[in-house]
Amino acid sequence: MKKVLTSTTWKVWLAFWMMIAMLTIPAPRADAESFSYFGYPKGTVGISKPTIGFELGERNGLQVGSFSMKLDQKLVSGTFDKETMSFTYTPTAGLTPGEHSVEVQLQFTGYQTVHLNWTFTVADNPISEVPAAYSQTRQLGLKAINDYRMLYGLKPVKLNGNLTLAAQLHAQYLFTNRAGETTPSVSLHDQKKGLPGYIGATPSERAVYAGYFRGVGENVSFKTGNLVDSIDQLFDAPYHRKPFLMPHVTEAGIEMVGDYVVIMFGYGENSETEMTVSPAPGDPYVPLIFDGYENPDPIRMHTSRDYPVGYPLKVVVTGKGVGEVQLLEATLKDESGQPVKLLQNSPSNDDHLTNSVILIPPEPLKPDTSYAAYVKLGVTVNGVSQTLEKAWNFHTEPIRGIGKQKLHTDIAAYVKLTEQKDRIQHVVTFKLDDDSYTVDNVPFPLKRAPFIEEGTSYLWVRDLAAALGAEVTWDDERKAAVYTKNGRVITFFTGRNVYAINGIEHTTESPARLVDELTMIPVRLLSEVLGAQVEYLPETRTVKIVY
Repeated sequence: MKKVLTSTTWKVWLAFWMMIAMLTIPAPRADAESFSYFGYPKGTVGISKPTIGFELGERNGLQVGSFSMKLDQKLVSGTFDKETMSFTYTPTAGLTPGEHSVEVQLQFTGYQTVHLNWTFTVADNPISEVPAAYSQTRQLGLKAINDYRMLYGLKPVKLNGNLTLAAQLHAQYLFTNRAGETTPSVSLHDQKKGLPGYIGATPSERAVYAGYFRGVGENVSFKTGNLVDSIDQLFDAPYHRKPFLMPHVTEAGIEMVGDYVVIMFGYGENSETEMTVSPAPGDPYVPLIFDGYENPDPIRMHTSRDYPVGYPLKVVVTGKGVGEVQLLEATLKDESGQPVKLLQNSPSNDDHLTNSVILIPPEPLKPDTSYAAYVKLGVTVNGVSQTLEKAWNFHTEPIRGIGKQKLHTDIAAYVKLTEQKDRIQHVVTFKLDDDSYTVDNVPFPLKRAPFIEEGTSYLWVRDLAAALGAEVTWDDERKAAVYTKNGRVITFFTGRNVYAINGIEHTTESPARLVDELTMIPVRLLSEVLGAQVEYLPETRTVKIVY
């Protein structure tokens, strides 16, 4: 069952499209020998000077004796790469619209010449040049993608002009036709022939149109916000997280038109079998929740659950010859050792998964808390069964949004934090003359400005709780604010000179007080109750809390 989500205006669609044109051709006079090749382009291309190429795959020991290529029956000279056994040719003049033919003559030493033929079509009004320079916005988008790649120890991707063109043309199509606005269930990966801007029904067709002829994956989002915010949301959505985590993704194209964001991922060759787990091992600022803005809906089969849920875990197995995976075991425990229930999505119950699993805590994760995760998978590689397992730890952010800001501000420093064995100490500062506070040097707006009265500085309890990753409730009967974090319950009474820690009352000369119906906490009281290092810096009128 597909679900239209209403918790946010964010809608996300994902499709993975692998364009494989590897054909096995028997070589004449050698019944026991064969080879494979990849020839391109095929289909309709929308650029006038497309790269025409030929690449050998498996050769079973065959040695190339001679090679030639003809375009429209005319011999062309291009570039031959012996290392990759590939030949490429780019026309110097634009090709005319219509059908064009390619013929490759390939002779292996000791064998007769093989003739390989295919055709492609140049569209009407083709584009003469693909993007060669990239805007600052695209560069920021690429950096955001590579921030995640670096966090997971993966090679960065680079921008590709053809993928950028494909993303640009599709984003413009979505914007022109207001796709998904009136009919949210319509896939943003599809184009309908006859509508303005149509270049291809599927991501693979659009990649070919733009002159990209290898495997592609496409992420599309529709949201009010900037490009980096959209990329963050795509990563947090468990189905859409997959291409970020794939080692063999090498290139990307990025475009944002209006509220539509399109990312085209280009795939290189799969290599050895790898299992990648997310959140990243040692990640110190993992988000707490997932709001459920994804299509397909990852909890559609868990009908008793609703959003928000905890931040999803994702496990991806990649490599040449990797088949469907089987989830054998998965656990998640908080820092007290208590197990956390997991909603399990695997190929056995989720038709959108093949080589990955999704594990979703049904309730939001606790702020500023360490978790221990474990997963065990069965996987078939080239027909051989094997078992993969991984145990790792991660820590949640103390306040929503801080992790993304720190990740994109200094990814090298962020990665170093993942390698830190000891628990990270958080530093909070409240400047009494400012309208914001900081957590680990990241600013957040204050909801109520601090003030000083008769030499005593006061902070609003909810600002304090937000900064320290705690929860606050109001007990109207006792006229008290109840602050809770990691099993420590502090009751701030506003009508008595006492406070309570885990139910045990203590007297104080600096009680909490109500100001305009808000519970304000004296700074001098904080050092008595928080179990944290509290310091007042008079020269800057700053309260500094280390916990």
